[in-house]
Amino acid sequence: MKNKPICTEIVKNIRLSFINLPHVKRILAALDRMHEYQCGSEEAEHIMLLGESGVGKSTLLIRYVKKHPAIEHEEFTEVPVLYVALSQSPTPKILASMLLRALGDPKWHMGKEVELTDRLIFLIKQCRVRLVIIDEANHLIDRGGEKTLHTAADWLKRVVDATRVSFVLAGIPRTRRLLATNDQLRERFREVIEIDRFSVANVPAEHEFRSVLNTFKGYLRELPTIDFSGAVLARLFAFASDGRLRDIRRLLVRAVELAYEQSNPRLTNAVLAEAFRTVIYPGSPDKRNPFHKAFDEKPLVTGDEPFSPVER
Repeated sequence: MKNKPICTEIVKNIRLSFINLPHVKRILAALDRMHEYQCGSEEAEHIMLLGESGVGKSTLLIRYVKKHPAIEHEEFTEVPVLYVALSQSPTPKILASMLLRALGDPKWHMGKEVELTDRLIFLIKQCRVRLVIIDEANHLIDRGGEKTLHTAADWLKRVVDATRVSFVLAGIPRTRRLLATNDQLRERFREVIEIDRFSVANVPAEHEFRSVLNTFKGYLRELPTIDFSGAVLARLFAFASDGRLRDIRRLLVRAVELAYEQSNPRLTNAVLAEAFRTVIYPGSPDKRNPFHKAFDEKPLVTGDEPFSPVER
């Protein structure tokens, strides 16, 4: 490909982009506030961060973690921000092991639940952890019934109280069920921040969405393109991505790659339609492709369509 270096650079910029939107500033400010908390006679602050899959929670959190890397001292390793992303069906024992492993404990996999939990509490203090982030926390409630949910909530409450550092629980909206299970845990996580999907449902929301699309448009450099930050195409992008940042990136990355496969590179409606058909809704009929002229302008939420709702 003649223009491969340019294409590669544009794709990299889109994938690594970080847009400092109002909700991003609010979340970063909350994380900074908790990180600066000094353990004393008062209780630490905690938040629950909620948002549908693909809205950018993990990207934001990982970026924050990288700003606060581990610090090697002569006698110990300081871990200012401890981060784990849960896999499916984690028990309290598995969660304790994951946190210990993230702390660098060589015995992270050894011991019973109570032993692992006690060692975790000890090391969080020894490593001077100031903020614990548990991402994909919804997996704590995905693995069983009410008894299991109570067990997870009770374990979290114990660790939160014993360590006296700030915690962030991040996940999709149903993560809130953890707080409904344990009154004491709910009291500690009074602050719940929700990240909404982008939309064109009202004037302020449309303005923000179009501003985001315009930022992405700026990454295209000299690639000729239609104005996808305009009112008409922004609405089509809302259909095509369900307002999820991950899918906006995915769509634009593939569109750029397809554009540069042409002898005369250009990002057009036809290119966007093909990108959508490739990475968002493979095999989509024309009437269900937002960038095709036959699109019926109905949300892609039925049957096996990409944004068909699941339990939240």
